[in-house]
Amino acid sequence: MALANVAWILAANGHRVLVADWDLEAPDLYKFFQPFVDASIGNAPGIVDIIRRYEWSAVEAGIPPYDLESESADSRQAALQTVAALVNEHIERIRHHVLSLNWQFPRGGAVDYLSAGKQVNGDYQTILSALNWDNFYDNLYGAQFFDALRIYFKREWDYVLIDSRAGLSDIADICTIHLPDVVVNCFTLSPPAVDGAARIAQMIQNHTHRDIRVLPVPTRIDDSEKGKSGTSLTSAARKFPELPEGMEEEERRDYWASVAVPYRRAYSYEEMLAVFGDSPGSRTSLLYSFERLTGYITNGAVTGLPPMDEKLRLKTKLLVTESGHGA
Repeated sequence: MALANVAWILAANGHRVLVADWDLEAPDLYKFFQPFVDASIGNAPGIVDIIRRYEWSAVEAGIPPYDLESESADSRQAALQTVAALVNEHIERIRHHVLSLNWQFPRGGAVDYLSAGKQVNGDYQTILSALNWDNFYDNLYGAQFFDALRIYFKREWDYVLIDSRAGLSDIADICTIHLPDVVVNCFTLSPPAVDGAARIAQMIQNHTHRDIRVLPVPTRIDDSEKGKSGTSLTSAARKFPELPEGMEEEERRDYWASVAVPYRRAYSYEEMLAVFGDSPGSRTSLLYSFERLTGYITNGAVTGLPPMDEKLRLKTKLLVTESGHGA
């Protein structure tokens, strides 16, 4: 939900945004955008299909083994050129799988959507289960593939927001280590959730060769229990020492207070974007938290949702509610 709202806020400020559903085992990011995309979105090929087709092509092309140390310099160079050409060929096809949301954003803004994969006929789970990530990295130049993907993403869009599954896994590592500049580390305030998120943050800080910013974001804060929520929030912040980095203590306290996403019962009934569900200006709304988060992600370049016509907001809110109830 945070990702979908941040994407909309960025696009409403004139930026070209790609959202990629990389929660491959439970892809449902598209539900937040259903009123603005074609009904056949479940038929759209996506990440799993792209990776699988590259795997098939790599095997068919007989690309040389990853370890080329025993080869001559000329052989290594030729092999790496073959790999680069194959990787780029498949990366460039991604544009054909991207769907644009049907909304007129100002100043050339756009939200494009890349699905997890084609969700029909039961083939998706079969293809997903056939992916062997160790083999992809060890024998099929998976690192080079994702390096090229990262370059392509940054070249084609102003911002790319990737929805990752939670926890530790090969798939999650792609989204938390290999691809991002910033990791938005969302968690609830239950002790197991806080501890798990803190482990993820520590892993990113310890195991990456790139400077990846980690933004811890507590979510579903129930302010009907102000004493408990305040104590739990303070306790959670201690589990992320010196995060976010580069802040003075006062700035860090303001960060934790302003990005914490409140629980609002009205959002339990459909995948409603806060950009339509919340009235602008309230400092206790979901929208306010997402605006603040957008500001931290962009280093202050985008700090809020531009004014929207109130009739349009209410009309769209009704449309989302009706689509959520199968209307």
